[in-house]
Amino acid sequence: MPNGLAPTPPMGWNGYNHFGRYVTAAIVEANARALVSSGMKAAGYTYVNLDGGWALLTRDAQGNLQPNPRLFPQGMGPVVSYVHSLGLKFGIYTSAGTKNCAGTSAGSYSHYQQDAQTFASWGVDYVKLDWCYIPFRSYPTMNHRLVSQMFATQMGAALAATGRPIVYDVNDTNWQTDKISTWGARTANLWRTTGDISNTYVSMVQHFTGNVRNYAHAGPGAWNDPDMLEVGNGGMTVTEYRTQFSLWAEMSAPLIAGNNLATMSAVTRGILTHAAVIAVDHNRLGRQGYPVASAGGHWVLTKPLANGDRAVVLFNQTGTAAAISTTATRVGLGGAAFTLHNLWTGAVTHTRGVISARVPAHAVVMYRIARGAGL
Repeated sequence: MPNGLAPTPPMGWNGYNHFGRYVTAAIVEANARALVSSGMKAAGYTYVNLDGGWALLTRDAQGNLQPNPRLFPQGMGPVVSYVHSLGLKFGIYTSAGTKNCAGTSAGSYSHYQQDAQTFASWGVDYVKLDWCYIPFRSYPTMNHRLVSQMFATQMGAALAATGRPIVYDVNDTNWQTDKISTWGARTANLWRTTGDISNTYVSMVQHFTGNVRNYAHAGPGAWNDPDMLEVGNGGMTVTEYRTQFSLWAEMSAPLIAGNNLATMSAVTRGILTHAAVIAVDHNRLGRQGYPVASAGGHWVLTKPLANGDRAVVLFNQTGTAAAISTTATRVGLGGAAFTLHNLWTGAVTHTRGVISARVPAHAVVMYRIARGAGL
């Protein structure tokens, strides 16, 4: 989206994966503090985002959205101010339709300009527009894709008209038929390419495979989004969480933590703040990594980096350890000698062109590969 925002994929926190629709002001503030104290803010995590459930189903007499007083007893202003006081940014959720996806909150349909002004008045920095209860039948001469493009464009224009810099996230749940990855960059800073993730290895892989094929459509200011991180929520192993973090970084995906930051373990914190992997996600070239091999669930992904290096991920999707091999030529590197930096172990090795590793089940080996080697 040509608004000058999100030159690199957004990083932050959203409570939905851990707390569902029951995120309170206290939970937001505790996780905002944890972003700072854990070192995540220093690592690049900026946004503290609400998801569905924060608003009532009814609007006030003036037609304004109303925060649920059980969750936000003092309204939204003090919470936003607190997040800003920590040097962080605040994000909020609404639906393009008449209700949120759970049917518990009012949506923004027919109120796009009003809601955009409300969000701007609260100091919101990021808006996620979900795609539920869309009145498609009111537009009988338009197919779903055209209706979705119209609504996404209208809310984007409404946010721009506020004059406040607001990152715009379109969560079109009709991603398969609407093919938002082919037009999202004209209207939004990021857009969902999958359904909602769940805290299982199977779900994580489905979101990876659903997103990775869209690599040609991402770039600075406009990112494919395979949904939030599950790292630290307990449904996968440490190896599998490290795999998700690596794959998301290789795909230039937004890194939105979805765990309880206030109680996370040192291991979880170590994954989420791994500087070398984050640097791949945030490389200024802004190219999404893409697959050059995937046979038998043995993936090779390559991502061009600004200085000519490549980030290469060897991913073993299967349940059995396997040797995965490729070559420098296959991943897009020319030359006769190369240095391989293993981003998770820190080990440095050299090769004349073969890139290989024995990769445990459900694991990755992630390299940053540079031309030249002391061989």
